[in-house]
Amino acid sequence: MAIGSQAVALAALVLLGGCSEPPPRATTTAVASAAEPTTPQPTTPQPTTPQPTTPQPTTPQPTTTTGSLAPSTPALQPLTGGPVLAVKVDNTGGSRPRVGVNQADVVYVEPVEGGLTRLLAIFSTAQPGEVGPVRSARESDVQLLANYGPVAFAFSGASAVTLPIIGGGHQVNLSFDAAHQGYRRDGDRPAPYNVIGSPPALLARAGGSVPPADVGLRFGPASPGGAPAAQVATRWPASGIQLSWDPGRRRYLVTTDGTPDIDADGTQHAAATVIVQVVDTHLSQNRDVNGIQTPVVDVVGGGAATVVRDGLAWTGEWSRPTAEAPTSFTANGQPIAMAPGPVWVLLVPSGQAAQVG
Repeated sequence: MAIGSQAVALAALVLLGGCSEPPPRATTTAVASAAEPTTPQPTTPQPTTPQPTTPQPTTPQPTTTTGSLAPSTPALQPLTGGPVLAVKVDNTGGSRPRVGVNQADVVYVEPVEGGLTRLLAIFSTAQPGEVGPVRSARESDVQLLANYGPVAFAFSGASAVTLPIIGGGHQVNLSFDAAHQGYRRDGDRPAPYNVIGSPPALLARAGGSVPPADVGLRFGPASPGGAPAAQVATRWPASGIQLSWDPGRRRYLVTTDGTPDIDADGTQHAAATVIVQVVDTHLSQNRDVNGIQTPVVDVVGGGAATVVRDGLAWTGEWSRPTAEAPTSFTANGQPIAMAPGPVWVLLVPSGQAAQVG
């Protein structure tokens, strides 16, 4: 009995000691594990979301700075607009003042027989009330218009040699000789400089037209580089053109055969961009009334080109693999950017001098 009593007393002493004097570490651990679910302090974000490391991976400053540079350089844009009307316009002294040309998006200065030139004006973003004097078409017009799509084309007849070629193009032909709808004769002008077209009526006659397809022009901020160029000038055998930079209008003002080209509305014709496109030519079977053969410009292929804008010039190349393909203008393999606004393209035969500077 004494031994049993001692055992019981000893067991009681052990139990009392375990409850009244627990080891400090065990107690601390037990309290922590018991207190975490019920006490808000352990659930604060400090242990689970360390503040010094959170902003660094989510806002990496070097990556953000580099990425912000791309949107600040807009991509170059192609020629866009509404339904296209292309119009063949006379470019000799007898046609002054020309009408509506200052609203064209693109103007091609095209050599014709006798060393003269003629204009092919492309209207898309705006259509003037009237345009002219409208003159006859040439074979070159078919290839010049081929990459625009099946656009409306206004002209005043063509020779028997040229008409079948024009008829084989993709454009919708609106000849004055075929029908007078969309045209009038101006009694204050002598023939053949008195045929004036009405773009709204001509587009209605065509049943509408299409917006320009990608013809290769690229618009946007100026390309790197560029040499000073306050004027562009060239001369065909019987026609000359000079375009001079006007900082106030930020345009190259057009002078033809030594006379400023003033539109019927009193505004001098002007270009935001001038392209000197050097082209090969060959002679057509067509002859004028004097028996002189018509030159045809070869705008499919490639050659030298100079793009002038903002008082600067870039020398490069043009390339167009097929008639339906865009014409690219590049320097060092990169597209040359055109300035927003009218583009005048001077189709200069190989070997003909052009002054840029």
